[in-house]
Amino acid sequence: MPELSIESNGRIENTAVYYNGEQLRGIKELMLSIEENGTFDTILSYTGENGRQFTKNVMKDMLEGLQTREPSFSEEEAQSMRLLTIASEGDLESTIVSIDGNEQFGIVSLYLHIVAPPESTIKAEITYRENDGTMTTEGIF
Repeated sequence: MPELSIESNGRIENTAVYYNGEQLRGIKELMLSIEENGTFDTILSYTGENGRQFTKNVMKDMLEGLQTREPSFSEEEAQSMRLLTIASEGDLESTIVSIDGNEQFGIVSLYLHIVAPPESTIKAEITYRENDGTMTTEGIF
């Protein structure tokens, strides 16, 4: 089952993206949208090893020519960050979402958008349905 992880403290310069445990480089944009109504999008735009630009669905497509790198953060630095992990076959039924190794339940929606330079931004939020039926939205990083 493919696994996508994002490690961050909320600042784009302190953000790393991993695919199946390997840190990626060459990322241009990552958009993740999961909704309880069935929406499940995980789109990654990146520059491949051959210099070509690719846009792929992370959980469904074969990711050609991914560029990887050595981990950017030491274990000490990683302790000040949060780690969001999505393991999935590309549908809601097979999806497991965890934050810092803790599986998340009651998710109504999860939205993450990372844009690399020139307009570097990161936005990540998750909405939960509480036991009393109310909704709570919070930032992930």
